[in-house]
Amino acid sequence: MKEKTHRTVSTLLTLTLLLIITVGVPAVAATVPVPILVPEPTPEGLTPPEDLLEMNFTKLQISPRHNGMDLMPGESDEFTVKVTNMDNKTVSLTPAFKDQPYNEYVFDPDWITITPTAAELGIDSSEEFTIRVEIPEDAERGHYNTQVAFTDEVMPTPYPSPYPQYINALDMYVSVWKPPTIQMQPSYIRDRVESGKGYDYVIHLKNTGKEDVKIDPKLEKERWYGYEMTSPAFEDDAITIDAPSVVPAGGTATVDVHLLVPAGAKGNYEGGIDLNFNDSSLDEWDRMVHLSFYVWTQPTEHFIKEFTTEIAAPITIEVTSEQYRYDTCGGGSSGSGEDEEPSFDVTLEGPNGEDVVLTRTMAAHHGSVNLGESDCLPPWEIESSGMYDEGRTKYIERYTADGAAGDWKLGILPQYVEEFEYMIIIGDAGSGHGMS
Repeated sequence: MKEKTHRTVSTLLTLTLLLIITVGVPAVAATVPVPILVPEPTPEGLTPPEDLLEMNFTKLQISPRHNGMDLMPGESDEFTVKVTNMDNKTVSLTPAFKDQPYNEYVFDPDWITITPTAAELGIDSSEEFTIRVEIPEDAERGHYNTQVAFTDEVMPTPYPSPYPQYINALDMYVSVWKPPTIQMQPSYIRDRVESGKGYDYVIHLKNTGKEDVKIDPKLEKERWYGYEMTSPAFEDDAITIDAPSVVPAGGTATVDVHLLVPAGAKGNYEGGIDLNFNDSSLDEWDRMVHLSFYVWTQPTEHFIKEFTTEIAAPITIEVTSEQYRYDTCGGGSSGSGEDEEPSFDVTLEGPNGEDVVLTRTMAAHHGSVNLGESDCLPPWEIESSGMYDEGRTKYIERYTADGAAGDWKLGILPQYVEEFEYMIIIGDAGSGHGMS
């Protein structure tokens, strides 16, 4: 018994010594055995069938393999599919309509006609099939998917499949659509606003139908805009809506939207106005006017840029701002035109620490005008005088001052400018050489 205990202790001491030696060996020198993965046997009942391994199927070239149509109720269209036998044997074709699973809208087989109904294809021979689709007057608007299988061969699977995957098949996509009864302009309102101020917007509606359409505009939250993680700049009660209860048949109407930005508001507001009318040709998203407001805060301190000149030469300062008109209609900040013209308060401090007299030598306005595609006026109200849509403007100011060698400090305070560029030219401004 003592001898056995002695051997056990000796063995433990030996293992401990080996562990200590192993720990002391550098990681680079240590050899880590890579485990060998032994494939597990296939569970009973899941043995792949022989046809899955061999994949012996009829080889056809189908052109096209995919086809899409946009049809309104009562319309029809047709197209041709060419099927070529790429196999080394004669093939019998019996094209058949196959419904697709998991579709919201089910394609009715009575809507489709295939001609011819069958064909025998010899080696390297082809056949053209005409597929005609007729949409009935009472068809529901939506997207329909279906297949036309030319053989009954399906993709083999190691397990039973409730929906077979046909190998030699044509995929068809049919979009049944209707023109909207209610037309609206704009579909979104985006604006830069200031706290404590009020803004007005107009939504234009036109009823192209033969019956009056009831509307009941209400504010709705739109979480998918991505601002749900932050608090909005203001609550919904800052927005009021004034609208009629109906849009008359063949007539027009307007929805007036007023925004009174609370004092001290900061940040963004994202939301939408659900016009609440019934029109099967439009999705719920398309019956909304989306709102996006950015509460503008005017800076009160100058942007400062320090620079050094090595020569006594004139200094030219050029400041440029580029403005994009916000997507506002019938008012808003882009339509007020009162006090939102961009401008700059530019200062220059010389090497002696005193302000230098700046002389403004140039102010320029640039613009980009589009004809005939105004985001504000609806098509039914555009006249010749309202064709012009100025979507982008640029404002430039240039100043000069007597220069001297030393350290300088440029200050720029923008007014109604969201971004600007500056250029500092030392020496002859006409030469185009300078620093910034």
